[in-house]
Amino acid sequence: MLAVAMALPHMSDLKSQISDLRSKAESISMQLGGWCQQLQNSDIKGPRHLNDAVREATNRRARQGSFLEEIKRVAAEGRRESPGLSSGEHKS
Repeated sequence: MLAVAMALPHMSDLKSQISDLRSKAESISMQLGGWCQQLQNSDIKGPRHLNDAVREATNRRARQGSFLEEIKRVAAEGRRESPGLSSGEHKS
């Protein structure tokens, strides 16, 4: 529709604005397409299948994943801070 508007003679003054609007519309369309693809590839079957138990389980899995990532990050930091200790040694 914006391409047609750009071709109209009385819209010649607005060509740059129409072009910018068209770029934004294309970007939004690509973002929405990506979100749709992500939802289609997710484990969620749809709003009809979501009850409180399923929502809680999904949230719990997400929190567990975040917690495990945080543990890994803290452990990696600890290894960087104490390079002189081997895995079996403890600080006294």
